[in-house]
Amino acid sequence: MAFPSISFVFLCFFCFSFLNEPRLSLADHVLYTDEILMPGQNLTNGPYLLAMHHNCRLVLYNNTQPSWSTNATANGNSDCYLVLTQRGELVVRRSVHYALWSSGARSKKGKYALVLDAKGRIAIYGHRRWSTSNPNGLGGPEDLAIEEPATEYVLQSGHRMLAGDKLKYKEYELAFWRCNLVINHTRSGRWLWQTNTKVTQGPAGCYLQLESSGELSVKNGAQRLWSSNKRTDSGLHLAVLRFDGRLAVYGPLVWSNVRMDDSIVADAVTYGGSEYI
Repeated sequence: MAFPSISFVFLCFFCFSFLNEPRLSLADHVLYTDEILMPGQNLTNGPYLLAMHHNCRLVLYNNTQPSWSTNATANGNSDCYLVLTQRGELVVRRSVHYALWSSGARSKKGKYALVLDAKGRIAIYGHRRWSTSNPNGLGGPEDLAIEEPATEYVLQSGHRMLAGDKLKYKEYELAFWRCNLVINHTRSGRWLWQTNTKVTQGPAGCYLQLESSGELSVKNGAQRLWSSNKRTDSGLHLAVLRFDGRLAVYGPLVWSNVRMDDSIVADAVTYGGSEYI
């Protein structure tokens, strides 16, 4: 997760030079609607790093080697930042309002998510189609200073999370407990949300699957035990265990810096908008 929010920019724009820039966790690779990357901040996933530079250029690196970037720069140490808008558009802005570069993909107003995936691709999914109803986290202000590594917390459509696997974002964990899918707050041991599923007969081989329709399902073999009952257009979707402890589904794909998969990506998806190095 990136921070501060866009409202922070408007309130504190005049005093940026007096503040220490907040840093991202080195494991974070998701940017949500209205979140920003300031110069010196980045998203990382394994060897891949998406960095916002002080010259207003957004650059994607693979093992320190640049592989993709925006073609917009500004002279000097500029007051630029990267933001994901409520229309699903990725924009590099300067002086709060002036747009230097954008992904060019605008959708209807909603909540979106940008992901730097494990293959080094940048993609925007949205808007948010479904979310668990658990409370927004449990931590107090003192918890903000405690740094915990963020491991894998994203499930892509067509993929499964098997019993024994888990999604984990800092103190939040999505895992199976005897075929019951649970979001657990690891510091308190409290369950924040569950599917209340169980297997009464035969061996349990439960798994969570995200369908191309954006529907989440808990299955035991061919038997469906639970689903989110929320379907949308077929395409690439994403389930994310968020920073607030909620599991949310975003999709379908609306923009990517490269073509993802010809067989399942809709023609309406926008690609590129920048240069390859």
